[in-house]
Amino acid sequence: MSAHMIAMLYAEDFSWIGEYSANVPQIVRKYGGDYDFVSAGIIERPEGEMPIPTGIGTFIFPSREAIRDFLNSEEYRPYVELRNRHSKTEILIFDGRSD
Repeated sequence: MSAHMIAMLYAEDFSWIGEYSANVPQIVRKYGGDYDFVSAGIIERPEGEMPIPTGIGTFIFPSREAIRDFLNSEEYRPYVELRNRHSKTEILIFDGRSD
């Protein structure tokens, strides 16, 4: 069963995103993931009270284990540090539908 990851990014300065975006997609693919960064415009919240992120990344991986392997990989670590220096991120992992 596939697993999905959503990363909600909260940042004011995106000067670092070019380096991140140039390198992270190939690391995601190494762990079997597909990277689809969705933040090309205004994000709306028609219901609820959660803070509106400045960017949202959506990903699909073959499994939760593959997501955890990616998140904890040596290759990704420098980009986690880069991202965390400039933003706050909330990450959710969940299983895909089996039908």
